[in-house]
Amino acid sequence: MWDNNIIVVEGKTDTNKIQSIYPNLTCIVTNGSAIDKHILQRIKQLSLTHQIIIFTDPDYPGQKIRQIVSDYLGNKCSHAFIDKNLAIRNNKVGIAQADQETIKKALANVVHFNSNHEPSISWHDYIILVGSKAKRDYLSQNLNVAKVNNKTLYKWLNLMGINKTEVQKILKEQIYNGTAK
Repeated sequence: MWDNNIIVVEGKTDTNKIQSIYPNLTCIVTNGSAIDKHILQRIKQLSLTHQIIIFTDPDYPGQKIRQIVSDYLGNKCSHAFIDKNLAIRNNKVGIAQADQETIKKALANVVHFNSNHEPSISWHDYIILVGSKAKRDYLSQNLNVAKVNNKTLYKWLNLMGINKTEVQKILKEQIYNGTAK
């Protein structure tokens, strides 16, 4: 299942947590957001023969690492996300603090970005459809991505090739579930 995947994480505790669930899964540790150039080069080299999955902590440094690695790879990688509320223990936030089921779910719902897509939704349509933070968070949750600001979610929708019709469909489900705001 994971033979051809390499998981990029922030620290050794994240690797230990993931490998306690999937012992044969290979992880590369960035050691924080000041990523050494040699680590980036190693990740890029491995990306030629393996699927790279970026799985960083759901906080600002984790998002920064995700952006650095993703940009370095030209978005030729996948992403696993974990909800911040499910990754807090003992006043710490991170992959290592999440329970096994949360990690399994995140890795089972990997998201693929593709920078070769033409824009799939315009900024104007995005703002009209999404508008509020509640809708943005609902959309993020249903797409298995992190809760982010409007500009980032808009960028990710285009990288995933998600169009106006698909966004409308997801947001209609929000109305039917009674969570619209």
